[in-house]
Amino acid sequence: MNSSGCVFLEFGINFDLNMVSDCCISHNDGRGLPVLIENYTGGMINWEALFDKKAKRICRQQEKTIYECEGCYHLGEYSFSKERKISEFHFSHCRLCNARCIYCSDEYSGINRNYNTYPVIKDLIEKGFYKSGGEATFQGGEPTIMQNFDELIQLFTENGTTVRVHTSGIKYSPTVEEALKRNKGSVVISIDCGSRDTYKKIKQVDCFSNVTETIRKYSSSNPDNVILKYIIIPGVNDNIKEIDKFFNLASKYNIKKIALDLEVQYARKYENRNVSPHVFLLADYFEYKAEKLNMELLIYSFISYVLKNRKIKKSKTVKNKFIHSLYINVLTDKSKNLVYER
Repeated sequence: MNSSGCVFLEFGINFDLNMVSDCCISHNDGRGLPVLIENYTGGMINWEALFDKKAKRICRQQEKTIYECEGCYHLGEYSFSKERKISEFHFSHCRLCNARCIYCSDEYSGINRNYNTYPVIKDLIEKGFYKSGGEATFQGGEPTIMQNFDELIQLFTENGTTVRVHTSGIKYSPTVEEALKRNKGSVVISIDCGSRDTYKKIKQVDCFSNVTETIRKYSSSNPDNVILKYIIIPGVNDNIKEIDKFFNLASKYNIKKIALDLEVQYARKYENRNVSPHVFLLADYFEYKAEKLNMELLIYSFISYVLKNRKIKKSKTVKNKFIHSLYINVLTDKSKNLVYER
């Protein structure tokens, strides 16, 4: 039966700070999160009860868009089956980190739910509720320091699930590199710059050389599945000089994919109404550089949220050159919006 839905509603599970949910996507002004288990901080799960709750939610969704999913961009025409299995995994519960990025929220300061999910997933597999062919996404905090991280990566790849790891890159994982070698995984490394000095300002740790060495190792195994991410932070790394250094670093390590995003609190603060043209200039320049260097550019959620509502024309190139000095003079307004605020 075709109706409105998504793969996460049927086959998804997300382990979060104090809950288990269908997905990790909070929408509808932060209220729309489809929770499966409240007050969860680890331990075995009653899978039959969990699938019963999923089934009831799916029935409500087939009748009308449920409150938990209102406004979610993942919703679309979807054919629900009657399988009681999990194939899409998210791990968002470990907020431990080996960096202190200035753009990270203080909302969960002092809270750590680094509970062990390895026996839970092993139990899921042994009881026949596991569906291979999906994806397991690790985010944080820093997932490489979560309990049994390497064992989980190996468990998933051995059972037909690809892995995606969002990491600082400070800690190198041989298990991740092996997944890359076997084309069973990808990594997203948020380095946000191309120089050590800027890195220290953003991450507040002196680990730039660790990260570049991790990039080198991962990329030497499978450059197609290594993504370098750049988060624009107003007043910190929002300049073309730093972006050029970032692209130089990406080229040095044969990176084929890069990702762009905007610091979340800045994006939410201005709600598309008062974003400085400077942000759009940098996004256009990023696109220009990626195309010139034959790199795939991925636009992530918060910069996408802003770009969809831009009210100024896209920057143009002259004879295939981006005349950035002209656009900086015309578009940059240093009097507003370019100071980073917590």
